[in-house]
Amino acid sequence: LLQTENCFIIIFIMELDSFGEIENSSKTTYSTYISISAAKGLQDAMKKNLGPKGAFKILVSGSDEIKITKSGNLLLKEMQIQNPIALLIAKTIYAQNFFSGDGATSIVLLIGELFRNIEKYIEKNIHPQILCEGITIGKKELETWLNSQIIIPKKKKQNLIKMAKSIFKTKMKNSCVKNISKIAVDAVLTIQRQKEISDINLIEILQMEDQNDSESRFIRGIVLDHGARHPDMPKILHNVFILVCNISLEYEKSEINSNFISNSSEKQEKLSSKERDIIDKKINKIIQLKRLVCKGGNKSFLIVNQKGIDNISLDLLCREGILGLRRAKKKNMERISILCNAVPVNSSDDIDSTILGFAGIVYEKTVGEEKFTFIENVSNPFSGTILVKGNNAFLRKNTEDIIRDGIKSIKLCFEDEGYLIGGGKTELKGSKHLSSYAKKIYGGKKFGVLALSKSLLVIPETLRENEGKNFLKNTKIEITGKKEILSKNEGIFSPNKKTIFDCFSSKKQIFNSVCSIATQILQIDEILLGKGLGK
Repeated sequence: LLQTENCFIIIFIMELDSFGEIENSSKTTYSTYISISAAKGLQDAMKKNLGPKGAFKILVSGSDEIKITKSGNLLLKEMQIQNPIALLIAKTIYAQNFFSGDGATSIVLLIGELFRNIEKYIEKNIHPQILCEGITIGKKELETWLNSQIIIPKKKKQNLIKMAKSIFKTKMKNSCVKNISKIAVDAVLTIQRQKEISDINLIEILQMEDQNDSESRFIRGIVLDHGARHPDMPKILHNVFILVCNISLEYEKSEINSNFISNSSEKQEKLSSKERDIIDKKINKIIQLKRLVCKGGNKSFLIVNQKGIDNISLDLLCREGILGLRRAKKKNMERISILCNAVPVNSSDDIDSTILGFAGIVYEKTVGEEKFTFIENVSNPFSGTILVKGNNAFLRKNTEDIIRDGIKSIKLCFEDEGYLIGGGKTELKGSKHLSSYAKKIYGGKKFGVLALSKSLLVIPETLRENEGKNFLKNTKIEITGKKEILSKNEGIFSPNKKTIFDCFSSKKQIFNSVCSIATQILQIDEILLGKGLGK
């Protein structure tokens, strides 16, 4: 037994010594291989999702909720990831994708492929720090080269729609792409103002139940998710003056606990009638204003109140043909003020004709058991509402998320005033450029540039594979050799065929994110268990 234990101890020590020699010779650590495995694992999980022919994933939560999607952003957000490096990659991509709205899947694939290439050079005893320096050099060269690839077409709106189609085709079914692309582009163009930074929060996305999901549309106005609370109020108004206010038109409750004690019913009735008189004075002032501004012609009046309107007040407004909406959301009050040039008031003393807004038409629509109020033909159309229609809540929510991300990319593309050729063509050209640039670099840094160059090919390769074709089967690419030959398959990405546009800012952000994440992770030498990191 003693001899067996001694043998075991000797063997164990020898194994440790031999592993130390391997580790020292390769100049790397366990954490580097964990990082490589994490990046490759994420790539394998999301590789089939890229492109218009990409596959869908089903996300199942602990409470048996199901989501069907191929959006890389949503997958990174919702997937349960245990590996700390993979979790770091996912959170970094999700945070950066929040601003650009597109490219999460591409970043995952490029990082995974970059680490596959890095692994080969690490096995050849090239230090990770040298590879980091080479990747940084390659990133700067790629950004400089990318600026020379910008295309500036003449027909701006049509090309924005083309670019939008290339985004939405990768995330939703083809039958809805054309309509959604036009809606998103119209929404982005609506909020643009000269010499001002556009705010995509001015675009509201509202879900509405409908059997036909192709009926989604963009409204240059606002849609409120509630209607009038009186059945006899008018359902449609033309040439509408709009009063936006935050005035209580109902019996108010005290803000603190209080009791009113009276020793007779007469005093109670007198107190109640006094309170009623105060409310009636406010209503009468609104009615007198309506009569003043709506003299003659086909004119109407709308009041949008952030506070409540009681039933008696609603009846008085109804008799005058006034449409009254109560308990409006604060964000809708702000948008109505901008769209209709109205001035919100908080007191009935401030009510006069100078604070009124105007809209061409206001109408109410009932869908199922829900009511919606449409305010269109507004006087200041720098905001709008996208109506997302569908026959179930899951599809409507999925479409809403896709549109919200797509709008960010379209806005960036509008500000760029230029495009890149999509469909993998930019990555092919970029790979060729970096491979030729690597020949000018001496030392181990050129291997970092070569690793980045080879990783770019994963995008066109994956697009072809997801279409059921093999990109590299008949393609010969020798990056490090003297020959650089691309076969007939290169013509598939040629702009001579149907042109696919990509957003310049999104593509630049993708390449920058890939290089930044890779260099940061390569500098991690050990993974330790911490305590209370969130405190």
